[in-house]
Amino acid sequence: MKKTQEKIIVMAIRLFNQKGVGNIRLQDIAKAAEISPGNLTYHYKTKKILMMAVLDYMSAVRLNMKSVYQPALEATNWIDLLKNYLHFQIQFRFFSRDILEIICLVPEAKNLFEQQIAYMVDFSKNSIYLAIGKGYMLPEPREGHFDIFAKNLWAILDSWLREREVFGEEQVGLYQAMLAVLEMHYHYFTDEGRELYVEILKQLPDLVEKEISI
Repeated sequence: MKKTQEKIIVMAIRLFNQKGVGNIRLQDIAKAAEISPGNLTYHYKTKKILMMAVLDYMSAVRLNMKSVYQPALEATNWIDLLKNYLHFQIQFRFFSRDILEIICLVPEAKNLFEQQIAYMVDFSKNSIYLAIGKGYMLPEPREGHFDIFAKNLWAILDSWLREREVFGEEQVGLYQAMLAVLEMHYHYFTDEGRELYVEILKQLPDLVEKEISI
């Protein structure tokens, strides 16, 4: 990718995050990127073409995140993995917030949305089964229960992102999201798991100290 193309994509993401996909024109992106509208349309002739490039960029970031997913999961770095996922959510928050509008512009975005949900559900279920294997969580009470649990967990984090958009990161930070995830699991913890929960709870403020704002 050329430097100018990357500059345009990064600025488009920033403006989409700040003002919404529907409120941003190619001219707005060109002005913010300090290039001429003609230079922008040389690389991306339409908003649809630019959005496709933005989604490709987002997919590449997620793929890179997935490359370190399994080793970190096996090392039980659950908090770091969750924090990375939340950072990804924040970095591309326009995608979740404006998904219906994006699908109208780029129908293929529906598949990306499904993949994003599947990524979080897969992470949640694998984390649970690993925790069960290590004695931190109780076995699944009935078949399919943790499938629903993982999907509900995704919904909570998606809702958290929207709440953050409305009230701001000062009021709705990473701490609240990660605490919500921990509390969702509490009922399933063994005695050993609850001891780990207490330790994580003590460390949580320091673990999430660095916020991300794009």
